[in-house]
Amino acid sequence: MKRLGWAMSAVLLAAAGPAAAAEHVVRMAGNAYEPAAVEAKVGDVIRFVNDDADWHEVFVPTAGFALDLGKQEQGTETTLTLTRPGTFEVECVHHLPMLLAVEVEP
Repeated sequence: MKRLGWAMSAVLLAAAGPAAAAEHVVRMAGNAYEPAAVEAKVGDVIRFVNDDADWHEVFVPTAGFALDLGKQEQGTETTLTLTRPGTFEVECVHHLPMLLAVEVEP
């Protein structure tokens, strides 16, 4: 009976296909991104949550990845879908010491 249960599990896992994209939550509070580094895969999403009493910005100056998600008011969220492999940095132009390192694998 155990063998049948294992076989059914294997069939169900095979039918499920590839794993769904992961969501990585990055909080903004105390003039810092938390965590300060994210390791992800292409297709994953980073959700930026501003838990601070101040506004912040999600800005990527790295060549080839450059984007500006703009000003993020306190209590708001925004998302970034990772579309290509590589390494880039996210910064808050309002608080220069705020840095987030992102590594995206294929």
